[in-house]
Amino acid sequence: MALNSTKRVLLYRFDRLPIEGFAAGSLTESVAELITPGGNLYRFSPADVKALCFISEPGTGDLFSVRNSFERRPKLPGLWVRFTLRDEDQLDGVLPHNLLDWPVNGYLAIPPRAGPTRQRVYIPRTSITTTELLGVIGQPARKLSASKVEDSLEQRQLTIFDLHP
Repeated sequence: MALNSTKRVLLYRFDRLPIEGFAAGSLTESVAELITPGGNLYRFSPADVKALCFISEPGTGDLFSVRNSFERRPKLPGLWVRFTLRDEDQLDGVLPHNLLDWPVNGYLAIPPRAGPTRQRVYIPRTSITTTELLGVIGQPARKLSASKVEDSLEQRQLTIFDLHP
């Protein structure tokens, strides 16, 4: 998955304050760029990126300090995982079920308490030391009403006195 976007993001780096801006270019290249709302251009290596949080409103950089894990089992379907990063910070997230489309460069996850200041998080593989699968959450099975169950049983049931023409 090539992450190429001009969306508003919060760039988290190791041992530095997060920077808000617009991602310019792809994170899979050797040098990526971030343009701040003030017009400053930052160039950084994807190896220095801790996480890239997509946002729709300006906010504080609290992804790793406030509610970085789910308090209960998440409700949306997917793989509930916990990432441990190089600086020993941990972050929970929900990944899609599709294991055939497993990303090579990093993971795009839905963080706990997703909202306008933390919609999705891209975590490069270079910043991850361990990944734990905490649960597989699926779609709830549809429950049939009692009358529909009886109708379906009647349609499938063969009677002993049926005559075939």
